[in-house]
Amino acid sequence: MKQNLQMNKAYCLKLTLSLVLTGCIALASLSIFAQKKTGAQPAGQRKVIAYYFHTNTRCSTCIKIEQYSKEAIEQGFPYELKNGTLEMRIVNYEQPENRHFMNDYKLVSKSLVLVNLVNGRQTKWTNLKLVWQLTGRKDAFLNYVRKEVRGYLANS
Repeated sequence: MKQNLQMNKAYCLKLTLSLVLTGCIALASLSIFAQKKTGAQPAGQRKVIAYYFHTNTRCSTCIKIEQYSKEAIEQGFPYELKNGTLEMRIVNYEQPENRHFMNDYKLVSKSLVLVNLVNGRQTKWTNLKLVWQLTGRKDAFLNYVRKEVRGYLANS
């Protein structure tokens, strides 16, 4: 009898823990679903966006800057891209809906711009101007972009 009572207590404890764990998982899943559906970000969420801005006219150097930028970010930060703390966006700033970027980031030509967001609000940005000078030196280009992105991720 005493052994059955102990087994029942153990069973009840396991069942209770299992239900609590299931409830926590369900609650977390609902929270994530609600954030995705509403676009809400958890308090203090930080993100870095790497924008490559181009125009309708694309020379071979401009295309190379885009390719090297994508390579530096995609190969250098796969985890950050996957978890959403880093994003790469390619934007034609001559399209009407994107013209505001010219003023937002003082663009005068094709550019790679890093933007820091906290809770969806921009806190700082940097135009990586050395990309133009480093297009002939791929390793230096990749290292430069990765160093700058790493700095933004560390300080974002």
